[in-house]
Amino acid sequence: MDNRIIYDYVTFSSQIHSTENLIDILGLGGVAFDVTNGYYGYRSRLFFCGISIHYDGAPGMGVCVEMSGKGCRTFEEFGSGNYDVIFALVRQHQPDGEMKITRLDVAYDDFCGKLDLARLSRDTVENHFVSRFRDWQVIQGNKGGSVNHGSKSSNVYIRIYDKAMEQKVDQIHWVRVEIQMRKECAWGFIQLQDVIDKKFFGVLNEYLRYIVESDSDSNRWRLPMVDYWADFVDYDDQVSIFAKPASDFNVAKLYEYITTQTSGACQTYIDLFGSENFLSAISDARKGKRLNPKYQQLKSEFAAHGDAILKCLGEHDATKRN
Repeated sequence: MDNRIIYDYVTFSSQIHSTENLIDILGLGGVAFDVTNGYYGYRSRLFFCGISIHYDGAPGMGVCVEMSGKGCRTFEEFGSGNYDVIFALVRQHQPDGEMKITRLDVAYDDFCGKLDLARLSRDTVENHFVSRFRDWQVIQGNKGGSVNHGSKSSNVYIRIYDKAMEQKVDQIHWVRVEIQMRKECAWGFIQLQDVIDKKFFGVLNEYLRYIVESDSDSNRWRLPMVDYWADFVDYDDQVSIFAKPASDFNVAKLYEYITTQTSGACQTYIDLFGSENFLSAISDARKGKRLNPKYQQLKSEFAAHGDAILKCLGEHDATKRN
């Protein structure tokens, strides 16, 4: 896989849009959102695959859209996937207090071995870096390691970690460099009129550099960067690595969800009322309701490649039994 830069968390609020307006702006008009409890002082929210639209808060709170990493992938696959439209709206209305961006995470995924997390950890412990932050942290554990700069509560926080181990993905190199920005810093990022690649490395260079130590210059910010870090931040303005990786939901994950997350409830219902009643109850519950786009997509994929999918599911199930 090629290295990439992605948006991985977006939160913004609006005083001038309804929940229906915001759903249209996101391009998610065909989605059946679940209605559930809200957070952050909101009483209610609409939720679908990592996207929350919080509403019914105190006067002046407006409506808040929160897209986690999973939500960003959902937005890319089932919505418009157009972040520029969102940011343009915020730039237009934030100065008047009508909209506000409160969090923005941008992540670089290294699949090609540019960054060695073990060396980064050593260089951090040995203080071979310059940073705008007072705090740093190196973590080692059975879920992988991470190098963190800044505080989670601050407006900028940089985290470098083993994404492959976190996601339990074997036999690949996957180190993520994540810049989490809040409030004024998130606002400043979307105001920069440039491509996301250049903005990402511009912010990173402003806050953090790994350096070659020297006694010849008392200003450590003027010291040369160590080779691996210089290679990492060497931005090629001719080739953008911005990506919209979208959702990874597929038939295998649907199968796993049904057989692990809901199997107990389904089996209990069948034991009580029988399998025919079970199928009838599901059919009745779905009458007049549209399927969410991710399920519509799976049905289309199965119609085109059903035999291959069934073969893969059989192999997957056999592997689990063995």
